[in-house]
Amino acid sequence: MKLSPSEWLKIAVLFVVFVGGSIASYVVLQPKRVLPIYNPSDLNPAVVDDDLERKGRGHRIGDFELVDQWGNPADSSLLQGKIYVADFFFTTCPTICIDMGKTFQQVQEVFKDNPRVHLVSHTVMPEIDTVEVMRAYSERVGAIKGKWHLLTGEKEELYRMARREYFAVMEPGTSFDEHDFIHTENVILVDEKKRIRGFYDGTNEAERIIEDIKALLEPR
Repeated sequence: MKLSPSEWLKIAVLFVVFVGGSIASYVVLQPKRVLPIYNPSDLNPAVVDDDLERKGRGHRIGDFELVDQWGNPADSSLLQGKIYVADFFFTTCPTICIDMGKTFQQVQEVFKDNPRVHLVSHTVMPEIDTVEVMRAYSERVGAIKGKWHLLTGEKEELYRMARREYFAVMEPGTSFDEHDFIHTENVILVDEKKRIRGFYDGTNEAERIIEDIKALLEPR
């Protein structure tokens, strides 16, 4: 049977509609990627204080009182309702901190125009990393004011945050240096409800961090 040009056109239109609808349905029906929610019991005990090791639910990043690179008081309200990545470093670190800084630069570049995404770097050597030193470092790495926060303050508060909130440093031991910190390359992803949603190697997992932040930004 020979079809007229108008009939062929109708068939072509129906085919396009069918294919387009199928693709749209596939996209809509695809389950959104859900990141895990981490609690102390999920982690290596070496980075968790003994009294928290059995805590299997409900962990959220708690309040803190520190100072940013501009000399402004910084507390938990700074990150209220934000998605952010956090790490622990020191400005004179000659090894992993350099690559961790590059990772944060990449993350900042991707989300520089998104006010929901922030970055937080805590020093593990506050006796050296004063406000002035942190400000100079932030300028050197191109930290955007109000986006990438570099925090210093009391050593006890920083250590508490690292050990009991972010689980980012190793437990005390014979290998501890004079600063009482063994900081790791861990980068921690925190969601808008202050829950930990990911741990990453801050020296080489920028792309994974970026993709997971995008997953948290997707509407649920």
